[in-house]
Amino acid sequence: MEPLRVTARWVLPVSGEPIARGAVLVGADGRIAAVGPDAAVPRPSRREDVPLGAAALLPGFVNAHTHLELTALRGLVRGLPFAEWIRTVRAIKYGLDPVVFRASARWGVLESFAAGITTSGDTGTTLQAAAALADLGARGVAYHEVFGPDPKQCAESVTGLEAALKKLAPRRSERLTVGVSPHAPYTVSDELLRAVTALAARRRLRTATHTAESVEERALVEEGRGPFADDLRSRGIAVSPRGTTIRWLERSGFLALRPLLIHCVTAAPDDLERARRAGATAVHCPWSNAMLGHGRANFAAMRRLGLAVGLGTDSVAAGGGHDLLAVARQAALGLPPGQGLAPREMLRLLTADGAAALGLEAVGTLSAGAWGDLTAVRLDAPASIAAEPEEAVAWCATSSDVVFTAVAGRVVYRRGRWPLVRIGAERAAYRAAAAAAAAVSRTVAARGTLPHTQPRGVR
Repeated sequence: MEPLRVTARWVLPVSGEPIARGAVLVGADGRIAAVGPDAAVPRPSRREDVPLGAAALLPGFVNAHTHLELTALRGLVRGLPFAEWIRTVRAIKYGLDPVVFRASARWGVLESFAAGITTSGDTGTTLQAAAALADLGARGVAYHEVFGPDPKQCAESVTGLEAALKKLAPRRSERLTVGVSPHAPYTVSDELLRAVTALAARRRLRTATHTAESVEERALVEEGRGPFADDLRSRGIAVSPRGTTIRWLERSGFLALRPLLIHCVTAAPDDLERARRAGATAVHCPWSNAMLGHGRANFAAMRRLGLAVGLGTDSVAAGGGHDLLAVARQAALGLPPGQGLAPREMLRLLTADGAAALGLEAVGTLSAGAWGDLTAVRLDAPASIAAEPEEAVAWCATSSDVVFTAVAGRVVYRRGRWPLVRIGAERAAYRAAAAAAAAVSRTVAARGTLPHTQPRGVR
């Protein structure tokens, strides 16, 4: 690969002041060799030049929580109570073939590139998101989810997890990390959580889990009641209060693995502090939380306590898209008066903070030695032309204003084109996947959800 030299009206390192008429040089090794004013950045004799003109160049965005394999379920499950929403999504998954998840995950990655996202923290069960991230050249952490609310399922669930990790092993690289995710308190028994904790510790795997997401979850964990508790008891699974979700994770030893805690909507400040002391990180998903009626996470307390927090779009089945800029604004607007975010702080949320939440080094920054993960946003849109560059990106731009994305110096998106794929074939495959998901959704709606089934690919 030849060095990549990108110029723009503004370079926004995020870690420092904006650079007018700046340039970034990414070496053949995929790492940034130089950042600065155009005149000061070297011009190797053999290089790929990308002049972006009226644009702001900044680190690639980091989406700390996604479910890429569910991209084809966009808009299919709306307006249901959360427990029913979960059962319906799983019922649709159960009716789909692997080819659907493959097309769905690949389109999710391509859609992410077009939104300026270079790194994703993905959780899933079908192995297809890891394959898509690896094959399409994205960066990320692929957390394989494990389920098993019945203690009798523990050994079977761990065996299935070990088999999945064996299949995922060839996908691991400098760009892609593999981890594990015990899904949530309503789908994971105490025995399984301890078993996954031991496996992850033994293999030194990254970990994540859905935590303190909803009032329904809190009713189950703290009081042993509510729709999740009723569902478990109907299956002959004993239910009793377990304290708060984060303390439950702590008792099992899972919190000591410094996991990524997804959502944290109902977590109290003392539990957030408990998580911070353990070295855990968090991901804030305000858009999907609002769509699913969960309420707002205490983002202000997370920041005040010093908990590393990234942003996530969550599944498009819950939210609708991969516009991380919109998510950042929603996060900022949820803060109390006087605690708002400056534009540069919002850009850090989109980049360096997300990388820190995922435990990734040399990501989310424009500095020598960091990975050459770049995105650029046009500054000639009507709302942006008079704004300061950081203000224009943080408060005026949308994902449709992204004009360029590169991962480790490889251009993966530029002005409506994806140069490394046959986009017509990808689009056709995704449309077919979405049609298949819609057909299964209609069948599920006609006969009712399947509350206890496992999605295909889960053992």
